[in-house]
Amino acid sequence: MTNNIGSNDELLLAFIDESLHSVHGLADQITAYLKNPSNADSINGVFRTVHSIKGNAGFFGLSAIKRFAHSIENTLDDIRNQKLSLNEELNRALIDAFDQLNALLQRVEENQYEDELAPEEISLLERITELSAGANGGGTSEAAILRQLNDLADEMAAAGFPESQRWSDKLAGLIGQSSEEESEDSEEEIATPQEVLASTYLIEGEDISQLVHSVAGSFVWPEDGKWSDDRSALVLDRLADLAMICRLHGNSSGSDRIEAALKDFKVLYESPIGVDQGLLSVIWDQVACVFGRFVPPAEIPPETPKVEEAPAKQAAAESAPAVQQQKKLRSIRVNENHLDRFLDDVSALFITCERLKDVQSRMSTADSLGELVEELRQINVTFSTQANELQKSVVSLRKVPIRALLSKFPPMARKLASDLGKSINVHVDGEDVEVDKSLIEDLDSPLTHMIRNVADHAIETPEQRAARGANESGNLWIKAETTRTHVVLTIRDDGRGINPDRIRQKAIDKQIMPAEQLHAMPDSEVIDLIFHPGFSTADTITDVSGRGVGMDVVRTTIREHDGDVHVESVVNEGTIFTIEIPIRQAVLVIEGLLVGAESEQFVLPFENIREVMEIESDDIKTCHAMPMTVVRGQTVSVMSLAEQMELSRDVNWAGKQRHHAVLVASKQGAACLLVDQVIGKRKVVVNDLQNILEDCNRIGGVAQLGGGRLSLVVSVPELVKGMAPAVNV
Repeated sequence: MTNNIGSNDELLLAFIDESLHSVHGLADQITAYLKNPSNADSINGVFRTVHSIKGNAGFFGLSAIKRFAHSIENTLDDIRNQKLSLNEELNRALIDAFDQLNALLQRVEENQYEDELAPEEISLLERITELSAGANGGGTSEAAILRQLNDLADEMAAAGFPESQRWSDKLAGLIGQSSEEESEDSEEEIATPQEVLASTYLIEGEDISQLVHSVAGSFVWPEDGKWSDDRSALVLDRLADLAMICRLHGNSSGSDRIEAALKDFKVLYESPIGVDQGLLSVIWDQVACVFGRFVPPAEIPPETPKVEEAPAKQAAAESAPAVQQQKKLRSIRVNENHLDRFLDDVSALFITCERLKDVQSRMSTADSLGELVEELRQINVTFSTQANELQKSVVSLRKVPIRALLSKFPPMARKLASDLGKSINVHVDGEDVEVDKSLIEDLDSPLTHMIRNVADHAIETPEQRAARGANESGNLWIKAETTRTHVVLTIRDDGRGINPDRIRQKAIDKQIMPAEQLHAMPDSEVIDLIFHPGFSTADTITDVSGRGVGMDVVRTTIREHDGDVHVESVVNEGTIFTIEIPIRQAVLVIEGLLVGAESEQFVLPFENIREVMEIESDDIKTCHAMPMTVVRGQTVSVMSLAEQMELSRDVNWAGKQRHHAVLVASKQGAACLLVDQVIGKRKVVVNDLQNILEDCNRIGGVAQLGGGRLSLVVSVPELVKGMAPAVNV
């Protein structure tokens, strides 16, 4: 049954966002443990993440996610307690499980969540169970049996029938008897904070008695229902003290658990979710397991109140899981440093405003306004500087880690490779690089094309890789970095590489260019033909590729954003794609050149201007019906801005002896743009028109000039896109 997702549950939306963020790194963490089993931090980190997701999923009523995560958690617990050895096959199965957990979380986000696990998800869990048994020598550990019985008891109790409840109690009793025989390092029965407070005897003495009671007291939910920052600080302090006591008494496992709970609580406290009663109980579950060493079983007075978890869970179940369905309502993580800078800039503006008010108040009493002119000039300079800084601060608030984009590619590549009978390891670097959120959306499509091509074309089957002496599992490296002006993405693989001779033959077969020209071209230029429209080296058309549109779409999309993509490849060593895209600002403030055409004024972005000049009418020649001129030895197209903006249809090139002209250039080419007048330099705020006017590609936006007059901003890349090829200047 599909769970209907609402639209107002910000708490759930924050949980999904946090979980998707944390799941992304699990594959690398568990692989690091496989390579170095002494690295306990890796496996403990994986366990804590899955444990936290399980607990929170239960609170939100996401039963399928809770069940799936709980099953993975059991296997991870055996691995970290060294009851189970992690091998290559089990590691691969767990990575598949992490990818599936990621998919389950995304379904909640996309309002497509199912209350029950799908057959393929159940099959994956069964495969992990079988591999775990094999890693144990074919047997099943007693702990695993107890867990299975415990799960069965929970399922029977959830049914709610009298008979099922009776059998659940009986199974629970059996589990309790078996648990008493486990070693002291095993998890104790979880008590509530009130139960710990009610215990009167502690085996470690009065000092620890006071500390344990203090820890338990800090977890008791306030009667007024309001959790404060002071209570959070108390929990953090008491947990730190308890972790230290555990270390002093040689209880390393207890210390690890308390420190893990401490980290989880800190993440919860600092996250948008905040602390609530249900999530606090998840942290308490981790802490209470340790108290068995200090607090023996004790009679709990009947009147001792229990933690009221049911109302919170019932309310969550009644409200149903909910996420924002419209992407425009999604929240953005804000770096605390960016926020502090923004607040400082706003404060500085308030001070400037007060200075202006002071000058205004003195205007009515001043003998001469001349004495206030210099003060106003200084305030104006300050205000301009502060406005620039505030604009930069606002832009930084929209910057998000590129992890939000890159996190989707490892599971996608692994699944696609698996479907094709291949194995691939994905390595991601630069996930913390911050870019504007809109740029992440622009990069999604081209990167998806490229990752799919790596899995389909570049990486060979295990048999093919073994035949050339390579590891049976291929590798894909994705790296993000930024320069001052560009986002740079590198996609590298160790696959078969691109064979230039095969490209030449395909180009000859498709009659892209003459064979003589192809054979004379260097290999690097031949390889670049993979971006040619309709070109493909695939022998057959599949659901993944073979239609010859993928790489063409990549270059076209990137160049639409004034970026570019380059490729390098060596046969049997691999291929490297490098994408460079200019960094875009959320609030677009540009410096431009204000020019006139007919009776209108337009803004040409400075980044596209190469030279302002005057040209003679005699210097404008016609070639294939296209006006051309020569600028510093290079031939470029000539166009009238008025004609391009459809303000004038007939241009009389010989009507004037000299023309005002601006040489503009972009990735798409260069052109000499004729204008009626060059007015001067302006700094303007550009508002987008794409959502208002359709088919206005030649207009990059609208800017407001002094006096409220509007001026259109010219999109130079779109303007020169349809012109005859010209040499970039």
